[in-house]
Amino acid sequence: MIATLGALALFAATATAPAAPEDLARLTAANDLLAKQVALAKGKEFYLLLDPSERTLHLMLKGALLQRYTVTGLEVGVPRVLYRTRADAADWEGRVWDGGRLDPARPLDRVEVQAPPPTAEGTELEVKVPPTPEEKYPVPSRYHIRFAGGLSIEVRPPGTDSKKGLWERLTSGIGTWWADASAAVGSGPADTVRLHVVLSREDAASLYRALPPATKLLVLPPG
Repeated sequence: MIATLGALALFAATATAPAAPEDLARLTAANDLLAKQVALAKGKEFYLLLDPSERTLHLMLKGALLQRYTVTGLEVGVPRVLYRTRADAADWEGRVWDGGRLDPARPLDRVEVQAPPPTAEGTELEVKVPPTPEEKYPVPSRYHIRFAGGLSIEVRPPGTDSKKGLWERLTSGIGTWWADASAAVGSGPADTVRLHVVLSREDAASLYRALPPATKLLVLPPG
């Protein structure tokens, strides 16, 4: 559960009795997590809060909830090829990740204001209907949100692969394996930790169209 900042502050303020080492470590971790949430709430950047326990993903700005997404599935892994771990995946929870960007990137808005051409008297002016969000921003069946430092969120609606044909699934699988193999043998792997987040088709499309550039991420640890 995403605890309120006030509740966490109250917990920290009332913990005045001598604590055992494990309790002290737990209190220190809670205060550190609180400090990071306060810093995100005071900043000017958009940020995501992923709570695996509650299975929620929140898009936030200055401590205000902009959008809530329900996580129907979550897998965490370190990409491996031929049993070789590509990078150290420790301490990814409770850490603020910067520079979130969509991959593939969403088309940028470009607004061009042009005067309509002159028309003969009595002729109706042609009115162009703007495209719908679905037409303007087509959403790929699978996309990533990649953060500086190596964490990647893979967003995929449920049942995406089951709707593909055999040849399409095979081609997609070979492409994914080859990308992982190329990164594994390289000196700087693209993904240190990969989170496979399953959202509904509507939520996945909404997140793709709404995610601002350079979004931050904080994954809340258990408890």
